[in-house]
Amino acid sequence: MTDAASPPGSPPGWYPDPGGQPLQRWWNGTMWTGATRSLPQAPTAAPSVPSAPYSGDAPMTVAGPYPPRSSRTEGRRRGGRLRQFAWASVPVWSLGFLAFVPFLRLALARRRPQDWRVFAGYLAAVAVEVTFATGSKPNGAGTTLLGFPVIELMGFAAVHAFVAFRPEADVLTDTKRLSPSASNQEALAIARARMQCRQEARELAKTNPVLARELRIGRPDMQRQYDDGGLVDVNHVPVEILTSALELTPQEAAAVAAVRTELGKFTSPEELSVYADLAPDRLDAFRDLLWFG
Repeated sequence: MTDAASPPGSPPGWYPDPGGQPLQRWWNGTMWTGATRSLPQAPTAAPSVPSAPYSGDAPMTVAGPYPPRSSRTEGRRRGGRLRQFAWASVPVWSLGFLAFVPFLRLALARRRPQDWRVFAGYLAAVAVEVTFATGSKPNGAGTTLLGFPVIELMGFAAVHAFVAFRPEADVLTDTKRLSPSASNQEALAIARARMQCRQEARELAKTNPVLARELRIGRPDMQRQYDDGGLVDVNHVPVEILTSALELTPQEAAAVAAVRTELGKFTSPEELSVYADLAPDRLDAFRDLLWFG
């Protein structure tokens, strides 16, 4: 790093403050900017990656596909297994007469039309069973014939209940294994949500500029609560945001800063391309992030 007297001919970067303050100031290749930071500490181990102001689009860390199970997860799994066997046993010990009960429980919990239809089907089957049982004579042929449907109803309802009451942890694990695109779908949902946030933020800023300034739309260099989806106000953010959020090279960021100082402000991506000498395909890489406040 050069000293404070050398920046006028130096490339963009952090240099000692020319006013003698105990900090560093950003030189954009043309002039000193208002962006400052404290003096870096001497590294004690491996050098760290230089920090940049938060842009609102920080990469997410994704855990491994099968993280170790905690004791709480194991406890839920055991409780779910006991619940599964308990409900699956109802059609067996009731000789099929209560085969509809587990599915009534599911229908009440889920409140979905298909669950109510399953419950109605089992209730109808039990009603037929009761009708035949009350109308058959003891030790008659009807009693013998009734035995086969009862056994089928018991077995089918027990297996169905066993699958329906499967512990949630098992369902989630199998879903991950059988649906490798689940992470892709989640990534798509996040990306679409960010695009929606940017669209809403733009519309808000157009209709109410004062509120936009209050919410600091397009200013990832400032502390704020409103999520604008990663918009960058090209006319006001420090140069380092142009490099960290828009991924401009230091030379491109310096050119943008120099031109906006001369023009006062940019009003469109086309102006940014023409006056800052950015190729159209280069601009397309971050066009959706641009805001001109």
